[in-house]
Amino acid sequence: MNSKPIQIKLWGVRGSTPCANDENMRYGGNTSCVQVEIPGEDALLVFDSGTGFRNLGNELHGNGAGHKGRVFITHPHWDHLQGFPFFKPFYDVENSFRIYMPPNGDMGCQEILQGHMSNTFFPVSMDMLEADINCITTDPEPIDFGSYQVEYMWAVHTVPTAIYKLTAGNSTIVYAPDNEIMLGDRKDVHDFRKEFISYVKGADLLLHDSQYNREEYKDRKGWGHSAWEEVVELAEEAGVKRLCLIHHDPDKDDDTLDEVNREVQKRYASKFEHIGLAKEGQVISLDPPDPFLALV
Repeated sequence: MNSKPIQIKLWGVRGSTPCANDENMRYGGNTSCVQVEIPGEDALLVFDSGTGFRNLGNELHGNGAGHKGRVFITHPHWDHLQGFPFFKPFYDVENSFRIYMPPNGDMGCQEILQGHMSNTFFPVSMDMLEADINCITTDPEPIDFGSYQVEYMWAVHTVPTAIYKLTAGNSTIVYAPDNEIMLGDRKDVHDFRKEFISYVKGADLLLHDSQYNREEYKDRKGWGHSAWEEVVELAEEAGVKRLCLIHHDPDKDDDTLDEVNREVQKRYASKFEHIGLAKEGQVISLDPPDPFLALV
C-alpha cells in the first residue's frame, strides 16, 4: 500500500485576467490551473488551463518527453484557456493527452478549442500540436479512470460551467473556480444551495470561487462569482474539512488579500481542519499533520 498522500499544487489562482504586478506576487498573478498528484497514478491530472498551465508545462518540458495526462476544463472563458496554447508538452510527438470539457450549447470540446486557437486569435492551430491529443465532451456522470473518478455538477455562471468532483480512494476534492452561490434574485436559490451542499458534503478539500465580499457582491449580481462569506458558511454547513478560497479578483493586491485572510482565520479557523486563501505555488496535502503545507 502506497503511504504517500494525495497532493494538490496550485499553478494559478487569479480570476478573470492574469496580473503581473508587484503588488500581486505573494498570492500570484496567473489564472486558474490546479494539478492533483495521486499516489500510484503516473498520468498527469490537471484542472483548467489558465496561464498557470504554461508554468506547469515548462516544468514538465524540462523533465523530457513521454508525458501523458488528462486535463479537465471547467468552461471556455479566457482565464481558463489562455495557457493552453503555451503548454510545451503539447508540441512533442512523444506525449499523449486527453482534454475534457462540458458542452457549451451546440459546441463540444474540440470545436471550442479549435475556435480558441483559430488563426484569428492565435498563430498555432489545434492540428499543429504534435502530441497525441484527444478532445472529449463530457456529461456530468462519473467517469472511472481506475485509481480515481471524476464527475461534475453544473455551476451557476455566465456560460455552462462544471464544478468538478474528484474521488480517489476515501478522499474527495471539489473544484469550483467559477460559481455564483448566491444566485442574485433567482427563485431557485434554495434548490441550488441544497444541491450544492449535498454535492460537497464531507469533502476533504473544496477549492471555491471567492472573488468578492458581500458588500462588493451587491453591485455584481449575475457576474457569475461568489462572496467569500457565503462560501465559507455553506462549506461549514456541508461539513467540508478543508476550504481553499480561490479565483482572486485581479484588482485585489496582496495587502487586501492578507486582510481577507486574517478575517477568515479570525472568524472561521475553528470551524474547519484548515481554511485560507489560495496562493500560487501552494501545495496542499490531504495527509495529516501538514494538510496545508504553504498556508503558514
